[in-house]
Amino acid sequence: MVERDKLQTGNIPEIWEESDDKLLSISKLWKKYIEYARSHFIKIPHLIIENQNTKWNIEITTQVIKEWRKKSRTRPRILAIRLLDVMIRTALLVKTESDYNQTRDIESVHEFKNWCMIEGKLYRIRIIVKKQPSRYFAYYFGAVEQEKNRDNGHNR
Repeated sequence: MVERDKLQTGNIPEIWEESDDKLLSISKLWKKYIEYARSHFIKIPHLIIENQNTKWNIEITTQVIKEWRKKSRTRPRILAIRLLDVMIRTALLVKTESDYNQTRDIESVHEFKNWCMIEGKLYRIRIIVKKQPSRYFAYYFGAVEQEKNRDNGHNR
């Protein structure tokens, strides 16, 4: 399915704050979803999600949760973690580069994008996956709200 068709048909995942979430301060919401991320995605052996676009098996490690935690300061960005597995599974590969830090054992860095609705607003999901000799692993996961009147974010 073409990305534009996906957005037009409304086939993108949608999440809302749960009623008990609305009662929480942002700090308590953040703590709740850190625990959610740990209990749902951090497994031994690592949880592996197959990306439908590339057919790569992508590991979910504590690294992606740490990066999400550092960068999630708004309620929607915190809530987005509930869609981590779905977003990785259905994301589109948009860019591949070498690791500009030249980190040992990192062969390449891949940027994926996806879309979701959070609290009725469109968000672009950005996922960074790093490749090591024997595996791919999710490194970064974040949500950015899209402006309403700018082609619904199709070209970003």
